[in-house]
Amino acid sequence: MVTSRPSPSGGDHANNFDGLRLVASLMVLVSHQFVLLGMHESTLADGMTLGSIAVAMFFIMSGYLVAESWYHDPHVMRFAMRRFLRIWPALIVATIVIAVAGAAVTSLPLHEYFGRETRRFITFNAQLRPYYTLPGVFGTIPANASLSAVNGSWWTIPLEAKCYAYVAVLGAIGLRRRVFTLLALAVVAVMYAKTLPGHSRDNAFDNLCYFYTAFFLAGVGSRQFAAEISGRRLLMAGAVAACLLAAALLQHARLAQWAVMVPLTLWFGRQSTPGLRSAARFGDLSYSTYLYAYFVQQLTVRLWPATPSYLATASVAGIATLLLAWCSWHAVEAPALSLKRRLRGWFPDFAR
Repeated sequence: MVTSRPSPSGGDHANNFDGLRLVASLMVLVSHQFVLLGMHESTLADGMTLGSIAVAMFFIMSGYLVAESWYHDPHVMRFAMRRFLRIWPALIVATIVIAVAGAAVTSLPLHEYFGRETRRFITFNAQLRPYYTLPGVFGTIPANASLSAVNGSWWTIPLEAKCYAYVAVLGAIGLRRRVFTLLALAVVAVMYAKTLPGHSRDNAFDNLCYFYTAFFLAGVGSRQFAAEISGRRLLMAGAVAACLLAAALLQHARLAQWAVMVPLTLWFGRQSTPGLRSAARFGDLSYSTYLYAYFVQQLTVRLWPATPSYLATASVAGIATLLLAWCSWHAVEAPALSLKRRLRGWFPDFAR
């Protein structure tokens, strides 16, 4: 068996990744607040909002750190269980909490509310098949489905799970072999190309999936070639500059986004900045912040007694979401993740 290479992140948690993930989850909250209040949000080139930038950051960091997880323990079943323990327990609890809380604000009688649609909400989300509405909760607004959703940000969860499966497949066939990583990078190029104007599908959701999967696989490739990237910084800077020049000449904003965001996110994540590096001292709150924020924001906007203020509603929603995230971490996520210590006993090396 080939031994894993030393961790490029130093083998400890004294980096910015935990804090940067939390910042990204709050960026999503800030972005969604504009939508829920019917306000205009400023965008960058190609229409990227603060929220879409945050989601790209999530996928870049996830690709890098999930590949790092594989290097620490290259076992398919243990890898799959680590990913399951990270995603599913908090998701199913959040699904049930939101379904129960929805009973307090539904316009329907309780015996109707706890019927087929609410059961579908729980069952579908438990299967990583996002179901966005609860009966009689936040009304029905066909012109803008996001305004009636209770969990509008959860569309990324099945995409994230698919990305984990890609890493498991690459790991099973040889993630450490450069040829397979080069193939993965080729997939990145294809997925990026599918999002370009004139090459993308008519289905906007498929384009988003290609776009963010490309960011994830770029993170995986960055981990695979971390030593080479660190040792050839001038060459990497030249490659980024070439991509930016090509983006300007071809007027392809997404190429510029990809070229800038991947190295910048990973570089900053690997730093050790006071404050950010100790963000997890209260727990890793980024995932549960992502799970609860949309519902809490909807409640805040809908229950506000007068014309909602952006700053006031966003502040209240942010504080309430972080409190829920803290409870989720200590009551659900940390106990679930503690089971990772038993994985070697459940799935020993000879079972591979």
